[in-house]
Amino acid sequence: MKWHNACKTFSINFTGRRLTGRAKFSHCRGLMQKSCLFCHIAVISITAPERPPAAIGDFAHVLRLSFADVDFLNPDLSERARGKLAHAFTEEQAEAIRSFVEALPDEICSLVIHCEGGYSRSCAIALALHQLYGYQVELAHLTEANRSIVRVLMGDFRSHRKSKKITR
Repeated sequence: MKWHNACKTFSINFTGRRLTGRAKFSHCRGLMQKSCLFCHIAVISITAPERPPAAIGDFAHVLRLSFADVDFLNPDLSERARGKLAHAFTEEQAEAIRSFVEALPDEICSLVIHCEGGYSRSCAIALALHQLYGYQVELAHLTEANRSIVRVLMGDFRSHRKSKKITR
């Protein structure tokens, strides 16, 4: 694991015919906005609902999502966390992530995932993609992943809001 500007950065090694040689990285917003453009990179950009989209450059393959960092399946939510529930991760967003990753063209060799801090939401997406597709990761670096996001992305739990049914 490498540390950049107090942001967590880690990679997931892809396996499988279509995804051979790909790597995934998780970055905080600040580092992502400063990154130079690389060819063969796709980006999942996650921002908080109250923040503008990150200025990440002109990548050809970008999925932009906006949702609050709230562990909505935790039965002991604080009052502050309960206030974020209306903006929590949804099944539609989970489906968008899976569809985006599965549709990436063969020339894409890396996927960068960033959120505001690089610890919870981006780690959750990386962890779920590891579990869904068998990508190799250093699990010790994903300990702060938002477990609610992982479960919804995995299809293990219907989110707290009504949404379309996920089909695989």
